[in-house]
Amino acid sequence: MVERPRHPKKEIEAIIRTAEASGWRFTKGRKYYKAYCPCGEHLLTVHLTPSNRWYVVHLKYRFARSSCWDGRTR
Repeated sequence: MVERPRHPKKEIEAIIRTAEASGWRFTKGRKYYKAYCPCGEHLLTVHLTPSNRWYVVHLKYRFARSSCWDGRTR
C-alpha cells in the first residue's frame, strides 16, 4: 500500500494519524484528503489549506461525532 503524503500542518497531521489508528482510510485529492470510515458509512474531507483558524478544533469535533471514532486512541 502506498503511504499517503504528510499534511503540511502538524496539528492536522496528528488528527489524521489518530484516525488512521482507528481504522479510517485516507486518499489525497488536489485540495483535500478524503477520509473513509471503517464501516463505510461516513466520508469526511480534510482540507490541505484551511482558511479558518478554528479548523483544527472543528475537525476534531467532526471526527468525534461519527460513530466510527474510537475515543481510546486519542
